[in-house]
Formats: sequence, C-alpha cells, structure tokens
Amino acid sequence: MPYQLQLLRNLIERHPERAGNLELHVRALEQSIEELPNTCLASVRTIFEAAQASIGLTLNIEFGREGLPGRMTKVIEAFDFTMADHPDGAKIHEELTALIKGIEETTTSLARLSNIPNMRHGGALDWAVLQRQHAYMLGGLCDALVSFLLDVAWSRPSETAETPTGPSYEIETAFNDNLDSEYELVEIAGSIFEPSRILFTLDRTQYEAALAEWRATNPAEGEREAAA
Repeated sequence: MPYQLQLLRNLIERHPERAGNLELHVRALEQSIEELPNTCLASVRTIFEAAQASIGLTLNIEFGREGLPGRMTKVIEAFDFTMADHPDGAKIHEELTALIKGIEETTTSLARLSNIPNMRHGGALDWAVLQRQHAYMLGGLCDALVSFLLDVAWSRPSETAETPTGPSYEIETAFNDNLDSEYELVEIAGSIFEPSRILFTLDRTQYEAALAEWRATNPAEGEREAAA
C-alpha cells in the first residue's frame, strides 16, 4: 500500500478553503518517501517552511531573518490555547504551550540535519544517504506536527469572518513586480501570463512562502504595501 500522510490529507479535506496547494506538497513528499527516500528531507523542510509562512500570514506574525527554528518559536508564541469556559483556562494555555515547545527542538534538529552534506544537498557520490526507514520517520514527523500547527491556526476564530485569509494578488504589487522582473513571461497558445500571477494561481502555498521571505528582506516595501 502506498505511503500516505493521513493527517495532512484529513486536514485538507476539513479545510479545503485554506489548503491551497498543500496537496501538491503532500504528494511530492509521499512520492519521495516511496521512490527516492534520500530526497525526502528536502520535501519535509519545504512543507515546514511553507506551513510557517502560511501561519504567519494567517495570524499576522512578523518574521525577520530567523531560520526554521526561530520562525517556529514565533509561531508557537502566537498560539492561544486559553479555554474561556474553564476556570483554569489560562493555566491550560500555559501547560499546552510548554508541551508543544518540543516542536522547537525538533525543527532545530531538522535544520541542522538538512545542513549536513548529502542529507539534503552537497556531499560526495559515495557517501551514505538517508534510507527508507529514515524517510518513514521524517514523513510521520512532518505529518503529525505540520497538520497540528496548521489545524490550530486554521481553526482559530476569525475576528473578521468575511475577510478572506491569505494575501491578495492585487495588493502585493511590489512583490509581484519583483517576481516578474526575475522570471520571463510565459506564452501559451498566444496568451501571455505574468510569472507572479501563475504562481499565485497555481501554488498559493509557495506564493505565500516566497512573499513572507521577500517581506523579511524588504521590510520597507512590506510596510508600504500594508499602508496602501
């Protein structure tokens, strides 16, 4: 039976309006685990990074130049587990936050592992690479943690329910112009399309991740977009 990221797939079914192109990333990881386990670490890291960027946009988290662990710290700090209908609601938040602090250590190890030659890139042809048992472990880890983080963020009641989540293509003009200056226009059957619009339409998750990274390196532009 082909390997499946069951928790992430279940999350996509429950939140189709927010999932964007998460399924594309899920399928890529599932395929790498089955066919190319030595490449699964790159897919796992990509899903973690895309999830962090999406959660950041959903919860209005400002990321700077932090690495994967630093962004995870900000994500966890933004979560609110307080239960208003429980007399110890604040204590519950405190303990649940402490409980998931372990995710920070996990992402630290994930970042360090992915920087070792031949685990994700670099290295020599005759060096050892990750095997299927490692791929199964990393896939299960990604499935459990990322689905939990996204579920917490996506299940949070919106203060403005009628306001759509995620970035608006029309508002992010500076970022779109930057993308379009880096990549050539795409012509299909006589029609011309901007690279930024293609990315926004076909892979919203990656668009959000690239937007978050651009904002971190261009804070002044990001502030001007927000003010507009």
